[in-house]
Amino acid sequence: MKIKQPFKRLGTLAAAGAVGVAGTLMLATAAEADDHTIPLNEAHKDQTADSEEFEQLCGEDEHIPADKPADFDGWVFVLPDNGDFVSVTATFSDGEGSTTTVDAELVPTGKPSDPNYKHAYIGLPAGWILLDADAEAETSAKFFNVTHACPGEPTDVETSPTPEESETPGEETTSPGDDETSPGEASTTPTATLPTTGSPLTVTLVAAAALAGAGAVLFLVMRRRQAAQDW
Repeated sequence: MKIKQPFKRLGTLAAAGAVGVAGTLMLATAAEADDHTIPLNEAHKDQTADSEEFEQLCGEDEHIPADKPADFDGWVFVLPDNGDFVSVTATFSDGEGSTTTVDAELVPTGKPSDPNYKHAYIGLPAGWILLDADAEAETSAKFFNVTHACPGEPTDVETSPTPEESETPGEETTSPGDDETSPGEASTTPTATLPTTGSPLTVTLVAAAALAGAGAVLFLVMRRRQAAQDW
């Protein structure tokens, strides 16, 4: 019995040590699984959906909703390691100086009975720029990524013409006094025609009558003189 006693104590100490190591490992694993904030991959910041940094994939099989508007971009984020997103928040610029912060929609994948949430989705107007993002996640990953995007087609915006571009009646149309013929310029009115066509005929008739009268008077005078001489 005296020989076996030290072995018994040694076995007890070994068992206690094993429990302690196991407890330490469990605590470490639990610490890694705690929610913590992780940033977006630096290479995926300041990018548009059609960037060469991302694959361009669309469709429900690629976590893009079927009701995504055609003029919206779809963005899908992913954790590179095992784990789940708790939340994802991203900041975008519209390219004209305004920024918007958007909460992503978590996308369940895997078995319906035991889904995982390592994907998240955001949809917003086409052409916007992803400035930055961060996530709360149950993971040991140091960052997360944009796994792919589905670029939309921007809508053409029609602008009304400015006053300089619009047509005004005085500039683009012809006023009656410029290009149309006015009655007094290109057509002959009765008051303009009568003096022009009637006056020369009247003068000619009057002159002919005067000459005829003068000739008759001269003829009578000559005959009287001739008769006086003969008598």
